Amino acid sequence: MNETYYSLKKVASIFGGQHLKDEITNLEETGVIAAQEKYRSGALYRKGFKGSELSNIGSKVGFFKGFSEPTSLCVFTTKGGVLKSTLALNLARTAALHGVKTCVVGLDIQGDVTTALGFDDGIEDSSDLNYVLEKLNRTKGLSDIFNNSVRLNDAIVSTDLDNLFLIPETPELVALNDSLSNINRREFWLKEKVVDPLKEYFDLVIMDCSPNWNKLTTNALVACDALVSPLECKINNFRNFKVFSKFLKEFKEEMRMDFESIFVPTRFSLNRKLSLDILDWYRSNVDGCIEGAIREGVSGEEATALNKSFIEHCPGKPAADEMISVLTEIHSRVETSKMKSNPHWKNNHSQEQSSWR
Repeated sequence: MNETYYSLKKVASIFGGQHLKDEITNLEETGVIAAQEKYRSGALYRKGFKGSELSNIGSKVGFFKGFSEPTSLCVFTTKGGVLKSTLALNLARTAALHGVKTCVVGLDIQGDVTTALGFDDGIEDSSDLNYVLEKLNRTKGLSDIFNNSVRLNDAIVSTDLDNLFLIPETPELVALNDSLSNINRREFWLKEKVVDPLKEYFDLVIMDCSPNWNKLTTNALVACDALVSPLECKINNFRNFKVFSKFLKEFKEEMRMDFESIFVPTRFSLNRKLSLDILDWYRSNVDGCIEGAIREGVSGEEATALNKSFIEHCPGKPAADEMISVLTEIHSRVETSKMKSNPHWKNNHSQEQSSWR
C-alpha cells in the first residue's frame, strides 16, 4: 500500500487550525514527532508528514483529548437517515487520529458503520464469489461471541488506522436479538460480556445502533456512559423527537439509569428557514442539545463514501470546522459527566464550594 503524505498546512487544519503550525514545527524540530519527508506528487516533489504519523501528532496538539477513564458511547435515535452512522464514523476516526485507542461495535443489521469503516471494501466489485464467501465466513461477530463459538478477541478486526478497531455487523444480529430474550439479565449481556471487557483494552468503545429500539439497543443503552443522539433539522424528525424523548425518559426511570444524553442537530440547511427554525428550537428547548450542528452538504456525503472523517476529507472547510465543534462539545460533556459521577470528584467539588462560601 502506498504511503499517504500530509502537508504541514493540512495537518494543522485536521487538528484544529493554522494556529497549530508553529507548535507542530517545534515538535518536529525537537524530535518529538517524525520529520516531514519528501514525496512525489505528479511531476513535483513536495514535503509532508506520513499518514502513519498523524495519530502521534494528534495526541500532542489535537482538539480531541483522551478521556480520564475508559468510556462507552451509544449512538442511537429512532429514525434512519439522520447521519447516525456518519456521526459514529467521525467520532471513531477522529478519536483514533488523536491517539485514542477505539473500538466500534456494530449493532445495526444494515451494517452502515461496518461499511463506513471500509470493512466491506471490494466485496461488491469482486469477480470471485468463492473469495467473497470465504471472507464472509471468516467474519465473526457478536452472535458468535454469544454462542461461545469464538472469544471476544477473535471478533475484533483492524482498520486502516492503527488505533481503530471494529466488531463488524453480521446477518446473525437478527438471531442474536431474539436469543437475548432467553437468558437471565438479558439487558446486561452486552455490558458484561462485551463492553466492560473491551474497556480493559480500549480507551473508547462506540456502539452504533439500529434505528429500531430492539433488545440490542436496550443492551447498548445499559452499557453506555453517554448517549449521543442526532436530531435532524427536518419536520419529520422534529415530530419524532417528542415520542423518542418520552420513551428515553421512561427507560431511564425503569432501569434506574442516569447516563448523559447528548443531542446533536444534524442536516440543517442555511437556505431553508424551517430548518433553521427547527435548529433554534432544539437548542432552546431540548435538554442536552449542544450548540454545534452538522450541516447538510456534499462534502460530508463524500467523506462518508470514502470511509473518511470530515476532518480528513475536507480540513479547513465549513463542514469539517463544524464537526470539530460538535466533537469538542461531545467530548467535554462526556468528560464532565464522568467527573461528576466520580465520588472523589464530588468530594473535592463540595470542598471547593464550601471554600467559595
